[in-house]
Amino acid sequence: MNACTAIKIIVVTFLLAVITVPDANSQGTPPPPGPAGGRAPTPGLIRSPRQDMRDLVREISSYARRFNRNFIVLAVDGLNLLEKIDPVDATRYAPATTYMRSVNGIIIRGLNMRTPLPGKTEIRTDVKVRNELVRLADVGKRSGLKVWVADFAKTAQLAQESFKLNNDRGYVPFAVDNAEFRHNSIPHIPPRPFNENPSNVTGLKQVKNFLFMTDSSAYENQDDFVVALNDTNYDAIVIDVFHQGRTPFSPKHVRGMKFKKLGARRLILAHVNVGYADSSRYYWKPEWREGNPPFIRSSALGNPDVHFVQYWDAGWKNIITGNTKSYIYGIVAQGYDGVVIDGIDTYQYFEGTIR
Repeated sequence: MNACTAIKIIVVTFLLAVITVPDANSQGTPPPPGPAGGRAPTPGLIRSPRQDMRDLVREISSYARRFNRNFIVLAVDGLNLLEKIDPVDATRYAPATTYMRSVNGIIIRGLNMRTPLPGKTEIRTDVKVRNELVRLADVGKRSGLKVWVADFAKTAQLAQESFKLNNDRGYVPFAVDNAEFRHNSIPHIPPRPFNENPSNVTGLKQVKNFLFMTDSSAYENQDDFVVALNDTNYDAIVIDVFHQGRTPFSPKHVRGMKFKKLGARRLILAHVNVGYADSSRYYWKPEWREGNPPFIRSSALGNPDVHFVQYWDAGWKNIITGNTKSYIYGIVAQGYDGVVIDGIDTYQYFEGTIR
């Protein structure tokens, strides 16, 4: 079998896997875990939720790099996974080096500014919380990880403040102007990317700015979405692999997104949530509900269509990675430069904690 034939088989396999996508508009971006979803694991079940999540990310990374050794893996939040607690002395920590070798970088939401808490107006992240996030981010940075930050900034002044805070620490900035962190439009603040870069970008070291654009519902068809992205000069763009949550972007469309307005090359990364199952996704079956299949747990707070999953379960892992019908296999086949893994913080649900 020649390389061309193999690629065609990969692409066809992925498209066959997704033709049953339900007719829904949800983009599968759930709210963070809250009290309604904070139930502890099944009594008598002894697990390490943090290590289970590290293992899943490692499996995704290892599998994808079998096909593309330069495949990029970024983890959204979950910064506590960068360290391991000493089994003898719980006050001591050590870098989780094996886990960090499986990822190329981390994305932090709301490091400096985040959506106001209910009934509050303050958007600046609590100083103690921010300092701990920075400490953990720098643990990763010292191990060679790239750090991207998505701050909530509704005004040009706040966006500039966020840019300076992140730039001074060597982090790659992005200003989110949507309080729900629903990435369904190209931000107008600022009107052009920070650190606009005319050069080709073929790896994370060259990325000076990025765009989250994981909701394409405002665009009638895939071509319109590609044209909109082509009119920007972002170095890297994170998208959902399904247009309007239904139809996967073809390899032709993915290739088309890889060029800035200036003509230079950029990175296109696919967004995948590994901690939640979404009833609008292609893998969801009509009979699925909490407890059926066993890896489906309770719904997330405020979103009954999104369920926590036992992400260590073989049934869920088979959907995400490790075989020719999995999410990750299709992403590699479609020609994405890498994957952005979301839902990592759901390990807290199984620890019975609330972030």
